[in-house]
Amino acid sequence: MKKIMSAFVGMVLLTIFCFSPQASAAYDDLHEGYATYTGSGYSGGAFLLDPIPSDMEITAINPADLNYGGVKAALAGSYLEVEGPKGKTTVYVTDLYPEGARGALDLSPNAFRKIGNMKDGKINIKWRVVKAPITGNFTYRIKEGSSRWWAAIQVRNHKYPVMKMEYEKDGKWINMEKMDYNHFVSTNLGTGSLKVRMTDIRGKVVKDTIPKLPESGTSKAYTVPGHVQFPE
Repeated sequence: MKKIMSAFVGMVLLTIFCFSPQASAAYDDLHEGYATYTGSGYSGGAFLLDPIPSDMEITAINPADLNYGGVKAALAGSYLEVEGPKGKTTVYVTDLYPEGARGALDLSPNAFRKIGNMKDGKINIKWRVVKAPITGNFTYRIKEGSSRWWAAIQVRNHKYPVMKMEYEKDGKWINMEKMDYNHFVSTNLGTGSLKVRMTDIRGKVVKDTIPKLPESGTSKAYTVPGHVQFPE
């Protein structure tokens, strides 16, 4: 009887695992949901990606899809191909849609207009993560208050979402925690230039070097150019 029960429990657990959406979801799977529109997100967005051109097509994203794989702000700064009743467009993820259900996006008016009728206000959509339509290498934003003792670093201009950032110290790679505001944070980062390692949503890894951080906390955020980009 015990063997039968053990086998039954094992089959149930295997079935749950195999059919769990989280277990099988790929980063570029097609999502289904709805879209609304808003004029916000160009300045002061949750992911601190300012400045954003006023004519850029952007979106806010729901919390469930934002934190892909359990990583905070995983899809911040990514690009999504969105399809609605009238067609497709590509949008840049700049803000959080806190009340949005899974699959929901809050598009900028210029993006919404391309795929739906403004008078509808809310439309059904499908979307997926795509390679960013960008050129050049990363840019790093060093958040105000950062120093060699505590720093928050954001990766910008990346072809695919950044899931992980580490820095090298004493021959070891130290993981930096990704925060809701789309920066990677750590403490005691050392006195010299910072060797960093980034992993994208596909598992691709690149290494770079960032100039040494200030001795005391900087009063303003600043950016520094990177030297690498995620591969195709």
